[in-house]
Amino acid sequence: MEQNFKIVRVTERESFKQLEAFQTIFLGRGDIIPYHVLIAFQEMGGLVLVAYDQNNRPVGLLCGYNSFKNGELFHYIHFCGVLPEYSDSELSTELRIAVRKHLLDENINQAVWLIDPLNPFEAYTSIHKLGGIGREYMRNFYGLMRGPQNRGLESDRLLIRWKLDSKEVEEKLSRKLKDEVDNVYLVNFEKSNVIVRDGPFKRILDYKLNLNVERFCLEIPTDIESMKKKDLSIAIEWREMTRRIFEHYLPRGYVIAEVLKDSRSDSCYYIFEKKNIPRS
Repeated sequence: MEQNFKIVRVTERESFKQLEAFQTIFLGRGDIIPYHVLIAFQEMGGLVLVAYDQNNRPVGLLCGYNSFKNGELFHYIHFCGVLPEYSDSELSTELRIAVRKHLLDENINQAVWLIDPLNPFEAYTSIHKLGGIGREYMRNFYGLMRGPQNRGLESDRLLIRWKLDSKEVEEKLSRKLKDEVDNVYLVNFEKSNVIVRDGPFKRILDYKLNLNVERFCLEIPTDIESMKKKDLSIAIEWREMTRRIFEHYLPRGYVIAEVLKDSRSDSCYYIFEKKNIPRS
């Protein structure tokens, strides 16, 4: 898709009110961030960025705030969403890159956010394109949610840490990355789950909790939303089994350093690596 959008830091009160309706596309009516909270984000040290198309229609929204935990200052990105018609564009990436520029200007060198670990689009954008690292798995973080994108599964989340001035992030943002991965490349990785196709969907036949290697991969479904609509039991199975893998390996010195996809086999993979990174 041609990149016909502009990203601005909104200030007009009516613009904030307009963003309530925009959020319902993703969150339903019950879980939106009220306009007055967005104003507080913007005016009290946080950030609200909106992408507008050529007709001045909002097509993307990102909001977050600066936070302090365990002696560490960081920016927490609470929400980042783009209209479905922009899901194949770079808009989600560009919104976060705009945040990065703002934060570095403010001498803040880390941002964090949460993703649904079974959302391949968010995983691929956050880790493969932007250079974030998956560090911590949070089981049912929000409890049961009512929004259209969260309904049906417990709200497990993966914490993404984005070191804004790191060499790894600079390299990912400055070079052209292949969108596809060769299956030959994946042969080099141990697989933590065994996948079979059952009708229209893939299922986990078995999984391993005894790997002791430098790197291994975990396959996730590329069509979790379709799966939830057509056979929720399979989606729940994916949540429960991948949860066991995440919760086993992440506290044992592994981080998620890459996400790869192969459209030829309709596959998406997390790449786990052993790292000596201090936890905060």
